[in-house]
Amino acid sequence: MKVLNIAPIREEELKKIKKTCSMFEFINMRSQDVTQEIIDNVDIVVGNPNINLNLKHLKAILLCSAGSDQYIENDILDSHTILTNASGTYGKAIAEHIIGMMLTINKNFMGYMKNQNNHQWQMIQGGKEIYHSTVLIVGLGDLGYETAKRLKAFDCYIIGVKRRHCESLKYVDEIVTTDYINEVLPQADFVILTLPQNQSTYHLMNAERLRLMKKDSVLINVGRGSAIDTISLKKVLDEGYFYGVGLDVVEDEPLDENDTLWDYDRVFMTPHVSGGYEWESCREYFVELTIRNLQHLYHHEQLENIVDKDTGYRKNVILK
Repeated sequence: MKVLNIAPIREEELKKIKKTCSMFEFINMRSQDVTQEIIDNVDIVVGNPNINLNLKHLKAILLCSAGSDQYIENDILDSHTILTNASGTYGKAIAEHIIGMMLTINKNFMGYMKNQNNHQWQMIQGGKEIYHSTVLIVGLGDLGYETAKRLKAFDCYIIGVKRRHCESLKYVDEIVTTDYINEVLPQADFVILTLPQNQSTYHLMNAERLRLMKKDSVLINVGRGSAIDTISLKKVLDEGYFYGVGLDVVEDEPLDENDTLWDYDRVFMTPHVSGGYEWESCREYFVELTIRNLQHLYHHEQLENIVDKDTGYRKNVILK
């Protein structure tokens, strides 16, 4: 079988995949160079192929993204095509980014950077500690769980929000379903969104829910920008809510240079960079996942991270 790799991994990592999975024939190229003719002559794609190409004959697509929404919509894939995502790949890197955002906001680092640029040795009044805080993590998959694990070192009380009820998890003190999110939002000092994009998560944080949060709380979003209604966020910020907001994702990316969201002193933004293949932890996990799944395919075994095409979530998730 022929495998087309378009995932942004390094040459030495591709060599490892080829050596371990020598039963396959590999083609490696940039995703933007892939034509329909190339797709027609391979069986498996590792990476995210252009959805405008005809992908229906493929045996499997091993996505290099955690999100899969565009591949399960609009009849893009045939029912026999196995679709897996890269969930598990980004947790460590994104958890570090989340904590970096929390510290930047809490310790007034943005203000101190401005002071440094202006050569001002001046204390900024106020600040917040992560220590002993109540943290609400909305979306308790890999990203949320890896974040909870690290925040336990700050002695936080962690509340996790999941779609469905589950048994207790290490590092998480309390778990509720999305139906109860309105009850737990007022308890949180920090609300962290690590959600995928689908119909149930679109504008989950509307004006009503944003106003349920403590006025001096911190809101962080690293999942999908569509989880927050941006217009409502601006209104609530104008009403004096939030000690700070950290956004690695926004609804419309890239954010327009004239958007007023840039102008809020309490908003700290990064351009969707919290997870990606520049981070060694991400490449390392994805390469090992790809090797395992190619071997599963060869031996006619069930693959890991199979996407449920009805929900967009991966099946059989086990968090450790």
